[in-house]
Amino acid sequence: MNTKFYKIFKLKCVIDRIISRSVWSQIAGLALVVLVVFVCLFVCSLWFHPVRCGEPRIWNVLSHFMNPGGFNRVGDGNSNLLVFFADILGMIFLSGMLIAVLSNMLQRRVDRVKSGQVYYRFSGHFVIVGYDKMTISLTKQLAERYPKCDIVLQTIQDASKVRHELFSHVSRTIENRITIVSGNRNSKEDLEKLRVIQCLEIFLLGEDEEYDHDSLNIDCLKIIAELLGNKKDISHKRCNVLFEYQSTFSIFQRQDLEEIKSQIDFVPFNFYETWAQKIFVDGKYTSPDNKDVITYMPLDGKCINAKSPHTVHLVIAGMSRMGIALGIQASHLCHFPNFVNDKSKKTRITFIDENADREMNYLKGRYRNLLNEITHSFEDVIKPANNKKWDSEAIFTDIEWHFIQGRIEHPNVQQMIDNWCREADRLLTIAICFEHPPTAIAAGLYLPDAVYDREIPVLIRQETSYSTLSMLEKSKRYKNVKPFGMPDNCYDLDRADDRLPMMVNYVYDCLFPNDHAIPETFPENKIVEKWGKLQTALKWSNRYNADMVKIKQRSFDINPRMRLDDDKIIELMAAVEHNRWNIEKLLMGYRTVNPEEKIEIAKNNDLKNTLKNIHFVHPDICAYKDLPDDVRKYDKGISKALPVMLNELQRIHKQ
Repeated sequence: MNTKFYKIFKLKCVIDRIISRSVWSQIAGLALVVLVVFVCLFVCSLWFHPVRCGEPRIWNVLSHFMNPGGFNRVGDGNSNLLVFFADILGMIFLSGMLIAVLSNMLQRRVDRVKSGQVYYRFSGHFVIVGYDKMTISLTKQLAERYPKCDIVLQTIQDASKVRHELFSHVSRTIENRITIVSGNRNSKEDLEKLRVIQCLEIFLLGEDEEYDHDSLNIDCLKIIAELLGNKKDISHKRCNVLFEYQSTFSIFQRQDLEEIKSQIDFVPFNFYETWAQKIFVDGKYTSPDNKDVITYMPLDGKCINAKSPHTVHLVIAGMSRMGIALGIQASHLCHFPNFVNDKSKKTRITFIDENADREMNYLKGRYRNLLNEITHSFEDVIKPANNKKWDSEAIFTDIEWHFIQGRIEHPNVQQMIDNWCREADRLLTIAICFEHPPTAIAAGLYLPDAVYDREIPVLIRQETSYSTLSMLEKSKRYKNVKPFGMPDNCYDLDRADDRLPMMVNYVYDCLFPNDHAIPETFPENKIVEKWGKLQTALKWSNRYNADMVKIKQRSFDINPRMRLDDDKIIELMAAVEHNRWNIEKLLMGYRTVNPEEKIEIAKNNDLKNTLKNIHFVHPDICAYKDLPDDVRKYDKGISKALPVMLNELQRIHKQ
């Protein structure tokens, strides 16, 4: 290439790079040019008019450059020509280019803010990583509960679109406390800008419709732990991590992640389990605008006590992720005292699906240990020859699962539902869990007449709007038909509060290993400290224990101010608690010991802890009557402490 043209090419490249970089590069480039021109004018002024005492011609020429437009005569023709060039250059570089750079600086700043490229020195804030279906409601809850804290939302989606959608659901006051930034949750550099070390709490949600959502969240969690690990003397940071798939969620419920344990209080949660708890534990859904409140009837109705002839029957149509979550949650909760006296009083959970055989086999792989210990059966409405039941006299659990293969509109299935409605001692609830909302509505509104005549609760999954069902609720026929599954307000900060599970753990800790009395008070610092040292699996065990408190209150007529002194009542409550605990452990992947392991444990009692902690084999998974006395005391102790914990919880809520 010709040397002359090559130099011109290089000059163009340099200029293009300067003007395409940051605003500060543009300002620096402009300042350099202005300085060069200023020096040139100064030299020219000296050349044409050497400095003479009392003659300010040099500064007159230079002032035209700084303040162009005067064209005043300063003497001879050479001066006029110099002033003219000074004015022209001043207009170009100071009036023109300087204003352009400044306006460009403001515009680029605005664009960067809108596109989420501006980070601030956040402190005492909440961090939400990812924008998905529950982000809006979570943001509103945080803003309303903590009115002095900022909220930082990071997403890889278009920040301007996210801002428009989010801000259309919140007030102007809340808008001013929300900062939306663009970033990748698997980039250490982007996460550093969120100042996770200075934040109060982290919510790791991820983005909608990600193929490898759960893996990306775990990778992000590790990076956050690494950032926190670089700083000493910081407390455990609570990090709530959303898992899209229940299989992944259930694994992390029982696993301690050693690489993050010292920096993070890891709290996994799942959208479907959260909704199952909202229906069966809380019994209430509040719309984002707080105008609509949907109440759900408890599975046990008013109560199932020791003398009650009733049992729970939950029918789930559609073995989707939501359907499975409802079945699992009901299995955790539905344990009643009448089973202790009558082993036929079992909770029945029925799954209906056109691919029930395939889904049943999937559950057998995932919950193998549970299905080995509960009665379960399979029924094909088209081919009865395929029907099969798995039962045994050795089964000690109070839950049974049934799988019906067939479409819900099939006449045989409709007849089954009609028959279940007419069972006098069954408290029936029907949940329609199809993933396609119109299909779910059609299935829920065209059930046998006995469902509506007998006011059987019907739950219909809706992914977005529930206005159709809310209108029908006013009619007499469909007054017990309730929508559920909406993403806009499913996560509840009150439900995420671990206060009651912490108390449950504190009671257990007092009973073991020192045989102390049941505590009358729950010191804040002690229960938090003991909770922080607890294994992940035991944290979830305490949470599931706390979930069943309302059912125990109804079954045993417990109130916060009473004292439990009746040994028979305490013994019965302990038996119910152990039945709940059996199912909880089986669902979390534990199994009971086999005959050979029993013999080995009798020879070496230390083997018991090895099997439990390493191999997920628990010798206490058995009938309550088969427990040794030194193990029964824990079920009795936690039962006797129930009114004390309720009283403490009531006191805290009044504050």
